[in-house]
Amino acid sequence: MVLGPFATVEDLAGRMGRELTTAEQSQAPRLLADASHLIRMTAGYQQISRVDNDTVTLRGSGTCVLKLPQRPVRDVTAVTDLASTDWVWDGGERLTRLDGATWDGPVTVTYSHGLDLEDVAYQVAVSVTCDAVKRVLNNPDLIRQRSIADYSETLADARASLLQGEQDTIRAAFGVSTWGVTS
Repeated sequence: MVLGPFATVEDLAGRMGRELTTAEQSQAPRLLADASHLIRMTAGYQQISRVDNDTVTLRGSGTCVLKLPQRPVRDVTAVTDLASTDWVWDGGERLTRLDGATWDGPVTVTYSHGLDLEDVAYQVAVSVTCDAVKRVLNNPDLIRQRSIADYSETLADARASLLQGEQDTIRAAFGVSTWGVTS
C-alpha cells in the first residue's frame, strides 16, 4: 500500500504565506512525501492515515491477548478461522481470546485503523510536514552558516530531516512508546 503525503502543495503554500514558484511547485510533491515518510518512521512506522478493512497477518503472541500494530484501531471485523464469539476487541488495541486458547501461529485480522483528516493528531502531522519542507525551500543550497564582516547567521538544518522538537511532537501526538506487538 502506497501512503501519500500528509500535506498538499496548497497546505504548504498556505503555511508559507505565499504562492510557490514554478520550481517549488515541481519539487513540493516529492518533498512532502519525503517528510511524511520521516514522520511515519518517527511515529514507529505507523501509517497514521485512515485505512479501512486492512488485513494483516500477525505472529501469535502465545497468550490470550494480541496487540494490533496500527493505531488508533477504529474497528475489528474479522479474525480468520475464528467465530466472532471466540474473541473480543477491547475498543483499543487488544484482541482477547474467549475460547480458552492462545494466539499461536499466524493470526490474520481484518481491521480499520488510523486518523481522519480532521483529527488533531493528523493536523499535527500536516503541520510538521510543511515545516520540514519549508526549511528546504527557504534554504535550497543547504547553507548552514554565513558571515559578512561582523554579521553571522546560523540557519536551521535544511536537509530532509525532522528537528528534535518535531520528533518529540510526533512521538507525543502518536504515543509511540506504547506501540508494538507484545508477547
